[in-house]
Amino acid sequence: MRSLKLKSISNMILLMLLSFSLLQCSTPQKLIDQEQYDLAFDALIKKGQNGRMNAEQLMQLKQVYHTANQLDHERITSLKASGSPDIWPDVLHHLQSIQQRTKAVQRLSPDLKQQLDLKPVNVDEEVLAAKITTTQYYNRLAEKLLASEDPGDSRAALPLFERVQQLNPAYPGLDRNMRRAVFTMADRLLIGFKNEAGVQLPAGFADQVLSQQAISDSPWQSKIIWSPDQELGNTYQIVVVLEEIEVSPHKTGQTTFTEKLESIQAEVIRYELQKSVSLSGQIQIIAAERKQALIISPFNVSSQFDYAYARYSGDEKALTEATRYLTRKAALPYPSDESLLKDAAAELNKTVALLLK
Repeated sequence: MRSLKLKSISNMILLMLLSFSLLQCSTPQKLIDQEQYDLAFDALIKKGQNGRMNAEQLMQLKQVYHTANQLDHERITSLKASGSPDIWPDVLHHLQSIQQRTKAVQRLSPDLKQQLDLKPVNVDEEVLAAKITTTQYYNRLAEKLLASEDPGDSRAALPLFERVQQLNPAYPGLDRNMRRAVFTMADRLLIGFKNEAGVQLPAGFADQVLSQQAISDSPWQSKIIWSPDQELGNTYQIVVVLEEIEVSPHKTGQTTFTEKLESIQAEVIRYELQKSVSLSGQIQIIAAERKQALIISPFNVSSQFDYAYARYSGDEKALTEATRYLTRKAALPYPSDESLLKDAAAELNKTVALLLK
């Protein structure tokens, strides 16, 4: 028993010594000596954010801030001097490192900033310019691969498009190119509908949204499947997610006016009826191995009932042709919510078909 206790104490002492040794190896000065300036900067900034920095640590922070920035500047200059077209991701990385250090220092307390007396390095405009050029660089590479229409090239293009997405989600044509890459490389495209609007939908609503007739002329039509039982190989899911349904209240307008022709006239009442249903949500494209959607395309479609008719008293000959046409129209009732929902489903089906072009 005593032997086990001594062994346990011995192990604890060994663990403490190892922890102390590791701590010593990762002190800011050790990291500086090893030229691990970014790690040293992170360690010192963390101390500063906790409000605990002595004079030595302040000097170390000034040193690593200047040294790390200088090394990044030198690397940027060297990359630009090379004239190579593939330098921009690295240039952006180094510029963002300088930008992040400046922001980290600016978040310190006023007292620490005064003691450090560091001049902020503003590279915001350079970062923006490099981000634009880097985005264009990735997009050019990806589009060149995509142009071959080879599944393997599309598979290589997709992560490049994802980098474009990270840098600028609104880059022109990005969603279309990403869809094309996915549709080219996929063996199957499993399409489905999900109602997250919290409202019961009319019977057949989902079938109308996913009507095969509108999708029949898609170049990817042969890959589209409607049941998970048909999944095979590299399958992607296309999910139409309905998130919100908005039904407008009935709107009735009434306008009274007089129309005259020489000595005759007619009193006219024009009636205007309005009602609408709008559907909003997103169409998601999801890879089987991912939990989050790879591509999200928001939608907002509507069905609008906008109807006008008129009634008059007096002489019909006084009416203009346009008013006479309105007086011959029947007074219709407002359409039901279900009817407008079905019309909106047909509009959403067109959006799905357009996405699959």
